[in-house]
Amino acid sequence: MYIKIDSNSGVAPYMQIIKQVKYLVACGALKAGDQLPPIRDLAMQLRINPNTVARAYRELRYEKIITSKWGGGTFISDDVKQIAESEKKKIVDEIFDQAIHQATILGFTEEEIIQFFTNQLKTRRNKK
Repeated sequence: MYIKIDSNSGVAPYMQIIKQVKYLVACGALKAGDQLPPIRDLAMQLRINPNTVARAYRELRYEKIITSKWGGGTFISDDVKQIAESEKKKIVDEIFDQAIHQATILGFTEEEIIQFFTNQLKTRRNKK
């Protein structure tokens, strides 16, 4: 499992961990039953406080993305298939939201933004 913390992103490290685990689940890199690194190991790898990793794991457990077995480790939940579909939509929605926001800041109208997305889809379709 590859997770990276960007200290310049303005996003709390525990939120970055949560977001990246959700992304890895959504894209299929992490599947039900896969084991996550122990809190201390991941904290050492990321060079952050173990409490930060513990907080991320707590949130992921609350969202039923991971489960923990006392003394046995932390694993991706069996319910992850339904969660993965939901997360895929959230990820794409966030990407579109950011793109639309940036286009608006750059002065594009709604019609121009729609046309741009339409052209991108056509270009992608023609490459296949």
